[in-house]
Amino acid sequence: MPFSDALRIWVPLAHAELVSTAHRYHAVTTYKALSEHVQERSGIRTRQLLTNWIGKLLEQVAVVAKDNMEPPLTALCVRQDGTIGEGYAKAPKFVDDTPGDDIEQYAAAHRLLCYRTFAEDLPADGGTPALTQAVADRRARAAGQEPKSRPTCPQCFMVLPFTGICDDCG
Repeated sequence: MPFSDALRIWVPLAHAELVSTAHRYHAVTTYKALSEHVQERSGIRTRQLLTNWIGKLLEQVAVVAKDNMEPPLTALCVRQDGTIGEGYAKAPKFVDDTPGDDIEQYAAAHRLLCYRTFAEDLPADGGTPALTQAVADRRARAAGQEPKSRPTCPQCFMVLPFTGICDDCG
């Protein structure tokens, strides 16, 4: 079967799976899980590497969501490491905004739009944009591991001890 025919069959399946994912507040799926879902449900398999075709599938799903005036459902599909990937900024979307410096926060805001449209367990306050757990954990660890700069002696430029008085210059 030509790949284009497989895509025509996979797109509605992927769209439905992403809508289903959006029904659960803060839920996401992975490229791998989505690819397995569409292949399993359709009975059509590909031997292509996931990275060679999943972007094409997600782009077409993004077009469907945009045409249906739905939030950007493809924000719900992340890599195994929990990141969205730089290609997300170029995906078609019904919302008119720009990604800014942090693509992960951008995708988190779009995921919140999905949850506000579809989630059955949305908090009463409307929820908040959230990074995937993996990205949030990584950022928290990185923030905790940054060395704090300690004051230095203005004369010899050595790091001052905790007393604040230079051992060499007094």
